[in-house]
Amino acid sequence: MRITNMRKPEPVAPLEPPPLGDEDVDERMFPEEGSAEGCASGECIPVAEPAAPEPEPPEPEPPPAMAPVATSRDNPNRSLPERWRAAVETVKSTSVRHGTALANGRLQSMKAGEIILGFPPSAAFHKAAVVSPGGKATVDAALASHFGRAVKLTVTDVPQTHDALPGGMGQSLSEQDTQTRNTHEKSTEGKVRSHASVRAILKMLGGEIEHIQVYEPERPPANLPDVPAAPDD
Repeated sequence: MRITNMRKPEPVAPLEPPPLGDEDVDERMFPEEGSAEGCASGECIPVAEPAAPEPEPPEPEPPPAMAPVATSRDNPNRSLPERWRAAVETVKSTSVRHGTALANGRLQSMKAGEIILGFPPSAAFHKAAVVSPGGKATVDAALASHFGRAVKLTVTDVPQTHDALPGGMGQSLSEQDTQTRNTHEKSTEGKVRSHASVRAILKMLGGEIEHIQVYEPERPPANLPDVPAAPDD
């Protein structure tokens, strides 16, 4: 019998799994990038949104229109009675009734945009026409048109008999006109009666004069030229 010394083969170790390569690590840690061709063409660059247009500045508002300068028909170079008569004529051109009512009031003062007018007991009817709501609105509007600004009209009561006021304002316009007319009629009647031709005719005919009626032409309105608004007196 032949015995041969044979070496027992060493056990073969099981194959170890290959270590993870760099490519696997890279694939695991970094996401896949786009192709270089896309970046080069600008496809991977984010597109910026267009900026919103700036709002246009608002147009400047036009300057307010200048109010028309009010003109005045009052003439400060005249006396107060003449200025008041012109104002009453302006009211008459708007309303004869209310202008006549003002003419029966006695002017007490007129300055600083305020007129004080007094009515005696005999002119109570004319006073009521001025102080009534409708009459006051009409008079105020007409006076404002004459003086070129709002005027405060104050109405008061005065006694029937009165003393002369400075500036010739002791009588109403109506009283002044009545006195002037009476004086003119008396003067005219005296001139007619004493005229030589009239006396000769009366002597020849043997008659006498009973009454003389004087026809006076209508007083022209006190139209004064337009002047700038008068300063306060």
